[in-house]
Amino acid sequence: LARERAERDLLAAKEALERQSAELAEQREFFRVTLASIGDAVITCDTQARITFLNPVAEAMTGWTSDDAAGKPLEKVFNIINEQTRQPAPNPVSKVLRDGKIVGLANHTALLARDGTETAIDDSAAPIRDAAGNIFGVVLVFHDVTEQRRVEAALRASEERYRAIVQATPECVKVVAPDGTLLAMNSAGCGMVEAQNSSDVLGENVYALIAPEFRDKFMAFNESVCNGVGGQIDFQIVGLKGTRRWMETHAVPMRDPATGQTVQLAVTRDVTARKAAEEKLRRNEEELRALADSIAQLAWMADPDGQIFWYNRRWYEYTGTSFEQMAGWGWQALHDPEILPRVIERWKESLRTGSDFEMQFPLRGADGVYRWFLTWVRPVRNAEGKITRWFGTNTNIDEQRQLVQSLSEARNQLEHRVEERTEELKTANESLRKLSATLIRARDDEQRRLARELHDSVGQLLVAISMNITVVQKEAHKLSPSTAKCVAENAELVQEVSKEIRTMSHLLHPPLLDEVGLASALRWYTEGFAERSQIKVDLAISPNLGRLPNDAEIAIFRIIQECLTNIHRHSESATAAIRIRREAGQLIVQVQDTGKGIPREKQRELIESSRAGVGIGGMRERLRQLGGTLEIQSEGKGTIVSAILHLT
Repeated sequence: LARERAERDLLAAKEALERQSAELAEQREFFRVTLASIGDAVITCDTQARITFLNPVAEAMTGWTSDDAAGKPLEKVFNIINEQTRQPAPNPVSKVLRDGKIVGLANHTALLARDGTETAIDDSAAPIRDAAGNIFGVVLVFHDVTEQRRVEAALRASEERYRAIVQATPECVKVVAPDGTLLAMNSAGCGMVEAQNSSDVLGENVYALIAPEFRDKFMAFNESVCNGVGGQIDFQIVGLKGTRRWMETHAVPMRDPATGQTVQLAVTRDVTARKAAEEKLRRNEEELRALADSIAQLAWMADPDGQIFWYNRRWYEYTGTSFEQMAGWGWQALHDPEILPRVIERWKESLRTGSDFEMQFPLRGADGVYRWFLTWVRPVRNAEGKITRWFGTNTNIDEQRQLVQSLSEARNQLEHRVEERTEELKTANESLRKLSATLIRARDDEQRRLARELHDSVGQLLVAISMNITVVQKEAHKLSPSTAKCVAENAELVQEVSKEIRTMSHLLHPPLLDEVGLASALRWYTEGFAERSQIKVDLAISPNLGRLPNDAEIAIFRIIQECLTNIHRHSESATAAIRIRREAGQLIVQVQDTGKGIPREKQRELIESSRAGVGIGGMRERLRQLGGTLEIQSEGKGTIVSAILHLT
């Protein structure tokens, strides 16, 4: 029986122990889940400052897992430093174990993680006790205050910027209590009231600075603002040194956090200069009106919406009206009914756009006669660009219009005579162009005739002379040595003369030009030119050139001949390039050198000259007769002459 009781007691004890173990495990799981769900880092350690647990937030903050950190000293897992001094902060664990109390960490501390990451932290450490109250560990709770520190820093920076802005603004910024006590004022405000620094005026009653005649008005204004109604007021102050200034204040109610009462927050600017300018403007307006009354023009002023509120004396003298008749839009009664709609339309357009008004129209005088006036209207704007009024003048131009009409008639007559003279000149120019074409054609015909005469007549005579000299040479042995020598020299001279005449004949009019065309004639000519001038000529002719009309071939040959002559005489170029091609119904000829170019003044003279004849003028005239054009380009070095003919 005793054994059975013992076994039953043992079994009951075992069951109780299991229940306690289960309850303990359940409690541990509860605490684990609870600690895992806490948004702060929770770290526990034993009395030797060795890690026993890290919740997930602590794991993320330190860079250690709870299992890896278990059993390691705190300083191996993380370090706590002072953010400002960067020195290690006091270890809170030793103080908790010593005092047995909750310890708050020092301000401005940061936790350095495993990888050196720094986290700004706050919060505390507390002892962990068993059922008997004995300390067997320490729990540390770290709250991440990085965002809080950022916000605090931003707030401090914002406050510093606000203070700097307030101090730097050129306007007075002040805070006034309901009883008139000055609670705050920036340096610009101190300068306006002639205080050395803010201590001279802070705590004093601001009403003492207000000019006596404005004091009651300002006191009522301050009371209104402190009752919650913002507003604006102009007044004068008397500074500590007695200087008077005009001030403009814009104020709003503001709650004073120190006292809880509503005070006046005001921004005040010194408008003394503006007030002086306004007074000067008022005097100027009076002077302007006096001046406007003395001028010969009709003058008037209107509101921004076009309502006329003032006329000068000359207006009333001319129109014979009164202000009551003319006020507002009464001026319409003086206008020609047929023209009035256009005047009103133009005037309303200027009022809408703010643009100047300028127009000519007749106005009826006191005698009932309409006379023409030139009307100018200009807007007058304030500093912000807003139109404050319109100023207009009407200038009598009736006599000028009559004069202009007379001049117009005279001008029309003159233009008619000029047109007649122009037609005569046109006819004369056409005759000159025809004469020019005839002269060019006659010159070409004469050159062709001279070339033929030189070749057929003089050339035959030289051949006959050469044959006679040959006969004499056969009898040279019968002659004296000196005579035989002269005969031999004469034979050589005759050959040279024949060669020169043949060359001159070909230059005057190459027979190849008529027989086989432009391409062959140019090849013969450029080869001879290069040999005579020692200038290298590069000739490129489009394969599809073919035969051209006789006048066109002669013109192109003469133009190239003239260009090469000019290159040899003037350019000092060692080379010349000739390009001839057909392109889109046109014949394009270009002659280019690499010489010293043509001065700009000379180019202008060549372009503007209308004289026909030799040189550039002759080239241009030849092309003009064929419907072509000539262009000259020279930019400091080298020249390009381009001739363009339209082919049909």
